[in-house]
Amino acid sequence: MANFLKDKSVLVTGGTGSIGSALVQKLRQKNCKVIRVFSNDENGLYNLSETIKEDKDVSFQQKMKKNKIRFILGDVRELNRCLDATKNIDIVIHAAALKHVPICEFNPKEAYRTNFIGTKNLIAASKKNKVKKFLFISTDKVVKPISVMGKTKKIAESLVIKSNSKSNTNFSCIRFGNIIGSRGSVLPKFINQIKKNKNLSITDSKMERYFLTIDRAVSNIILSIDIMLGGEIFIIGDLPNFKILDLALVLKQYYEKQIGYRKKIIFTGIRSGERNYERLYSSDEHKNLFKYKNLIIINDNINIKDVKKKYKQNLKVQSTQYSKKIASKKFIKEYLIKNNLV
Repeated sequence: MANFLKDKSVLVTGGTGSIGSALVQKLRQKNCKVIRVFSNDENGLYNLSETIKEDKDVSFQQKMKKNKIRFILGDVRELNRCLDATKNIDIVIHAAALKHVPICEFNPKEAYRTNFIGTKNLIAASKKNKVKKFLFISTDKVVKPISVMGKTKKIAESLVIKSNSKSNTNFSCIRFGNIIGSRGSVLPKFINQIKKNKNLSITDSKMERYFLTIDRAVSNIILSIDIMLGGEIFIIGDLPNFKILDLALVLKQYYEKQIGYRKKIIFTGIRSGERNYERLYSSDEHKNLFKYKNLIIINDNINIKDVKKKYKQNLKVQSTQYSKKIASKKFIKEYLIKNNLV
């Protein structure tokens, strides 16, 4: 694939999070004209800046200039700051969000302000500043959402797709499952409990989730930006679906051999806004899917002639195709070891 990012100006919102910071590191390899890292996490911006090594001591400003990177402190809730951040930008990757279901359940207005109003502000700023491409990082929790997090991301996703109307900016989305090993996710939680010799806590024995690595997330974000026409919802195909109980059992057995861990698995009950499974697309969406490489593409909102010309083939799937693919414990163990997660 040609380096379409060369000499492009790219803005990454939520640039200090797990996905955002990994994206920034990948973009630094692409010879961009400039990378703007937009975050309301001052300490996160500083820590990210410290990952950029120099042969000699240079000032913060010199480091940014030399590495074609800018660390922008601000919040997507503020339209004026979004206007500043998107000025002279070619590509926006919108990863900023409130993502933890229990936190969003307890703070619904704040979730709405960040996930929806923040996205609305960034869309308006991108249109005004004539950004060429805008990719919204969505989640499988938008499919038939029951949580505040899922509902706020769903209306934001819908707004992004509708924004293609009467706009020179191309707006698309990409949906993820859970990023395995990311901050606040279940894998580091389990490993932390094991290292502290505590019981492994699971909300429900039937809980299952789609997982992907940060590297796979980043590579598919970049692929989606490259091929997007505007109006697509990209979904990464063939994501492994783990039962969380199986993940806990694999870790328990692995660390029993490694460090003699022998604590119990306990069940704490499903939390507000949580359900036992997620789906990558709804039964309404599965009727018009296209496939490109390992991406599944929902195409309801773009010109069908352009889609057929671009993606060549229609993907025939059943709405329940992904509901029955549960990874084995053997697969989970091999997956963790292969990706250096244990």
